[in-house]
Amino acid sequence: MKETYINGHIFVGDSENHFANGMIVEDGRIKWIGNDPVPEGETIDLKGQTVLPGLIDCHTHPKYIADALHGVACTPPNVNSIKEMQEALRKSPAYGKGEDVWIEGWGFDETKLAEHRSPNRDDLDTVSTTQPIFIYRSDCHSSVGNSKALELAGIDENTPDPIGGKIERFADGRPTGFMREVAASQLLIRAKSAQSYEGDVQNMIKSSKHYLANGIIAIGEMMGRMKPYTSLKLYQDAIKGGFVPKASIYYVFDEIDPEKGLQPSGDAKLRVAGIKVFMDGSISGETAFNAE
Repeated sequence: MKETYINGHIFVGDSENHFANGMIVEDGRIKWIGNDPVPEGETIDLKGQTVLPGLIDCHTHPKYIADALHGVACTPPNVNSIKEMQEALRKSPAYGKGEDVWIEGWGFDETKLAEHRSPNRDDLDTVSTTQPIFIYRSDCHSSVGNSKALELAGIDENTPDPIGGKIERFADGRPTGFMREVAASQLLIRAKSAQSYEGDVQNMIKSSKHYLANGIIAIGEMMGRMKPYTSLKLYQDAIKGGFVPKASIYYVFDEIDPEKGLQPSGDAKLRVAGIKVFMDGSISGETAFNAE
C-alpha cells in the first residue's frame, strides 16, 4: 500500500531549517521525502500541516504512566476534596471486582484539596476494606494506601521506615497509609506488582497506543527496578504482547546486586542503558533539601 503526502511542512531532521513539502509512504514506512512528489497510490493533502519525525522521551516513567492510564484521576476540576476522591474511586472500573484487584488512582495534591491534607487509610477504607487501594501523589514520589494495601505489603506499627523514605503515622503509632517518598511508596508498589505481574504486563501493552498517539517512538525508563521482578523482564513480556516503542532502561542504583551488576539485553529495541542515583526528593512533596 502506497500513500503520497503533499503540501506539507515536513521537518527532515538533518538540520534546523530543512523542510520538505512531500513524502511517499509504502507499507507503513517512509520511502521518500522531498519536494513536489510524483504521486504514487493514494494522495493525501496535508494542507500546510507540520510533520515531525518520531519523538524520543529520554526521561520518563513508563511503568508509572501505564498504571495511571487505567487509574482514577484524583485531580481538579473533578476531584477537589477527599469526599470527591472517595466518590471517584467508587466509580473505578476496578471497584467491586474482587479482593485480588487493586483500585488505583493518581494525581492528588493535598494543597488543592478542601481539607488541606492528604487522604489516609481511614479515608480510603470507606471506599473498600476488602480491595487494596493505591493512589499516587501528583509528584509520583509519595503515595497513599488503604488498610488492605498496607496489610498486603506487611506494613504495621512495627515496620521501620525504609532508607530514603518515611511511613507516616498517627499519634498512636499506627501507619496513616501515606508513604512519603519513593522508597516508602515502593513498599506498596512491590506488593501490588507481586500480586498481579500479568496485570502490570497488560498495562504496559495498553500504554503503547498512548505513546504512539503522541508521536513518541522511544522512551527512557528512568525507574528501572529489580524487585519484585526486573524491569527488563516486564518490557520483554510487554513487547511480546505488542508494546511498540523502543526503550532504554536505567536501573535504580540501590537495587543492583554489586556482585552481578547489570547485563546487556542483547536487543537493539530494548536495552539496559545505565543506572539512576537519587540525590534528592520532590519540591511539591516537601521532601527535597532546601538550603537557606
